[in-house]
Amino acid sequence: MISFVLPVLIDLLAEQGISKTQLLENTGLEGLDLSKTQLFSAEQADEICGRALALADDSLLGIKLGTRLDMVSLGILGYALMTSATVDDVLKLLVRYKRALLPSVRIDLIASEGSVELRSAAPHLPQALEQFYKDALYAGLVTNLKLLTDSQSAVAELELNYGQPQDRAFYESVFGSNIQFNSSRCGLTFDAQSLAVTISTSDPVAQDVFRRECDRILANDSYSGAVSERVVQLLLLSGSEFPTAAAVAQQMYMSESTLQRRLTREGTRFQPLLDQVRYRLALEYLQGTDLPAAEIAALLGFNNSANFRRSFKRWSGTTPLHIRQAKITASTL
Repeated sequence: MISFVLPVLIDLLAEQGISKTQLLENTGLEGLDLSKTQLFSAEQADEICGRALALADDSLLGIKLGTRLDMVSLGILGYALMTSATVDDVLKLLVRYKRALLPSVRIDLIASEGSVELRSAAPHLPQALEQFYKDALYAGLVTNLKLLTDSQSAVAELELNYGQPQDRAFYESVFGSNIQFNSSRCGLTFDAQSLAVTISTSDPVAQDVFRRECDRILANDSYSGAVSERVVQLLLLSGSEFPTAAAVAQQMYMSESTLQRRLTREGTRFQPLLDQVRYRLALEYLQGTDLPAAEIAALLGFNNSANFRRSFKRWSGTTPLHIRQAKITASTL
């Protein structure tokens, strides 16, 4: 969690009579200088937000936080988002730099025909904390997109994997009426028209500067997994034409040898990360679409279905046909 978020949370809690001292007591962050940009580890962010939930005893705390996270309050990351060209670009940047905001939450962009879903999950966390993070993410995104597009034309459908709250009206005041509770997943789905909506503050020259600074901050972060996670995110955003290690290194403003060395330090290499991304996308296509295997193979960069089947068997120990048959069986039960 980037330190710019903490003052907003502290102000929100202060309105409920909860002090900064109470929030940060025994966390090791009591003397934290909020004027300096820094990243908290996932464990630190979870501890702080978990304490906030316990102290406030407010199930709507995540949404309230999200609606107050204006882009300027997010510092360099906010400026990078503000200078994006379209809603689609905002979503891609949000996923690219998600570790600076929600290090404990997995955030993915899932593309399907005519739409893109921003999906999140953190099943390893306590249910209340996971809901807090999701509410803050979705509320912050929807609130700021309304401001950045000078309209409400970037419409999104919200699915939440928890039950309908007593105060549904509060959710609708933020997200509109198109909300589905008790879904099997959590996500915001944007149609093609919404993805193409332009950002009123777009500035490609400035955005390049801000993105470089975001990359520099994350590259200097000392927490493990930083580089490999960024490689995965870049591969997920690349579409069917996956970049080479050299191209990914260039996007991360480092040499290929530096990239490979840092991945080795994190216990991995470029090819296994590429295989991980291809496998994840293969499962999405097989379980979430009716695309034939030949089309899925092409989307994943394979020159024929046979190579795709061999690779899938190596990744999973089973075949694409078995996965699809299991999906059909499950849908008939």
